[in-house]
Amino acid sequence: MEQPFDLQIICSTPGDIARAQRGGATRIEVAGCYTAGGVTPSPGTIRHCIKATDLPVIVSLRPREGHLVYSASEREIILHDAEWCIEQGASQVLIGGLDGQLNFDFDLIETAINRFGGGHIMVNRALDSVRKTDMDFEKLAAMPIASLASSAGASNAIKGHEKLVEWQSRVDFDIYASGAVLPGGAQRMWSAGMSCFRASARHSAGVAHEGRWFEGELYPVDAKRVESLVKAIYRAIKAEEEENA
Repeated sequence: MEQPFDLQIICSTPGDIARAQRGGATRIEVAGCYTAGGVTPSPGTIRHCIKATDLPVIVSLRPREGHLVYSASEREIILHDAEWCIEQGASQVLIGGLDGQLNFDFDLIETAINRFGGGHIMVNRALDSVRKTDMDFEKLAAMPIASLASSAGASNAIKGHEKLVEWQSRVDFDIYASGAVLPGGAQRMWSAGMSCFRASARHSAGVAHEGRWFEGELYPVDAKRVESLVKAIYRAIKAEEEENA
């Protein structure tokens, strides 16, 4: 990385991307349906979001809401969408899943590596939901992926950050601390040894219009919240430099 840290902000629209960039994001993740935990965005959304920025774009691929145990057809949809996103100019795709016994779905990742190369793969937080996190991480560590989003199996990134630091010391790919990443936690995680972070940085914009058949509230990316994360990390960097001076 040219910059001392990477901050991946989860966006859903070109407007979100503009605010994320204004706040200091270094990477953009595109995901649809934020309130459902994120699902695969529409083709139009993906194309417009890639065109809206010169930053690396990672597309989150989840064919539906709900659990991460995918059927054979859903896995094929993920792989098909992944290839299409890369053709459109996405730097990476965020994918992952579980098998019926809540083990990590390594077959999905291995198939993706064979089809379009590990350099385009960011593994999602499915690893945080497996029964044996450390055991499955050991196997993932040997795979030629680009990056991993994780809390090391903890409920949020700060609770799992010590293990994340240890994991990062053992692999060549980047591990992005994920799960309720807030300014104070980001500052603390940088000081502990983390340099890659993934956050939503959103706020409720209220209800502009309450439709009869739909929810009217929006949760856009907040440039000020992104900026707060960036400033917190730089405070940690400055403190480290002063300590080492």
